[in-house]
Amino acid sequence: MHRLLPLLLALLPMPVQALDLMPTTLRLPAAQGQSELWLHNPGPGHWRGQVQIWAWDQQPGAETLQRSGQVLASPTLLDLPAGARQRVWLLPASSLPVAAEQAFRIILAPADPSMPRYSLPLFRGEPSRPAPAFLQAEVVVNGSQFVLRLLNASTAHARLSDLAYEAADGHRSLLLPGLAGYVLASRQRQWQLPRRADGYAGGRFHARLQDGSEVILAAPTPAIAARPPSGL
Repeated sequence: MHRLLPLLLALLPMPVQALDLMPTTLRLPAAQGQSELWLHNPGPGHWRGQVQIWAWDQQPGAETLQRSGQVLASPTLLDLPAGARQRVWLLPASSLPVAAEQAFRIILAPADPSMPRYSLPLFRGEPSRPAPAFLQAEVVVNGSQFVLRLLNASTAHARLSDLAYEAADGHRSLLLPGLAGYVLASRQRQWQLPRRADGYAGGRFHARLQDGSEVILAAPTPAIAARPPSGL
């Protein structure tokens, strides 16, 4: 039995190596300035990897990431033994101010592909609270599938949580508990919706913004049909 013990231990699933990150959303000012990200490796293993900066954009129906040199990280290579802490400085490559909010993703890519990757949002620009009037909703029907399309006409991103639908009779259904996602400045994002007999006519959507306030979004009556691509 003693000879089998090492083999049995080797067959047991190893605990996933995780990092503690603070903060989980980062911001850089519109002009000069810097931000810091703190990493803590609680163990039990070693964590090695690199910091990558990706420009983040949203197109209809998809999100895109592209490697960017607009934000710099120091250090870029990470080597954290168990119990270690590391500060990563983030700063813009240029001190020229930006007119519109820029969105990035900070990717912590482990050297070991079996370990989890981390993706943190970073926004550069002056913080401002997106007003509910800037968030426009429409329900699109594509065959038997309903889609909520949300347009953010603001100059700052909107972080949405606890997305819910309130029917015309006042009954509310929680669609996405917790973080529903981000809608970047001057961009749109869409979510698939469960089918409803009323086609989401006469109701409205609710969500919470990053400051905890609730935004109410009216759904059009009736839902609009998705248009086929023009081929252009």
